[in-house]
Amino acid sequence: MNEQAIAIFCICDEVVKSYGSHENLTCKMTTAEVMAFAIISGLHYRADYRTTRLVVSVLKYFPKILSHSQLVRRIHAIPEQMWWMIFYVLKMYLCKSQSEYFIVDSFPVKAYENHKSFRAKIFRGKEFHGYTASKKQYFFGIKVHMIVDANGIPIEFCFTPGSTSDIAGLKMLPCELPKGSFLFADRAYNTYSLEDDLREMAEFVLVPRRKKNMTRQHSRSLEFILVHTRNRIETVFSAIVSKMPRHIRARTERGFCLKVTFFIISYLFNILL
Repeated sequence: MNEQAIAIFCICDEVVKSYGSHENLTCKMTTAEVMAFAIISGLHYRADYRTTRLVVSVLKYFPKILSHSQLVRRIHAIPEQMWWMIFYVLKMYLCKSQSEYFIVDSFPVKAYENHKSFRAKIFRGKEFHGYTASKKQYFFGIKVHMIVDANGIPIEFCFTPGSTSDIAGLKMLPCELPKGSFLFADRAYNTYSLEDDLREMAEFVLVPRRKKNMTRQHSRSLEFILVHTRNRIETVFSAIVSKMPRHIRARTERGFCLKVTFFIISYLFNILL
């Protein structure tokens, strides 16, 4: 674990330097140390800052440690672009070979159950009221829309309210895929107009699972690759969700989304380390 912490800090330190962030000499912890603390928390302690602070204090990972409230404020003060830089650095390092097959899907992250909406303080809008088909239950929270490659490395992701459809979430992703590649999806992504637009403008092919009564059916070879490749993203989602607690504790919507980001970055660090 000590080697993991050192590697995480080194990557965070390089990102901070490349971003050009100026450190305040009076601060007890540098920005790189705060970022490493947050990622270690997501990697090992389900983003519980209090538990993480206690453990790293005992193990003496940092020369000085801030109080819990100071750590939360410092984590929230870090620009969002710096977290994205860490994600892209890990993605570029892990994607050693350029794949032609990619998978897109979404998974829900509930902030609270449907029957607890009367006392909720975040995600109270109707747009955050989603439905989980696999569990047949409603929830209040967000959806994570993600594209992964054939090896299970996340390429892109974004957050949307829980009621957002999968097609609307796909339109919010940059979809910066190689020309001529295939993007596999489930039946929720069936729309001929979007397929034609992506083929013409983005120059890659969206290949969703077809319903039996649809006119545009895939060839047998493409259907075989789709069936045997698309399940990879379910494994990725299970690995990310396994790091999450049953209920993510956050007082603000941004804090909630930050913790989900830490779990995704932690998944990449878990593969790297």
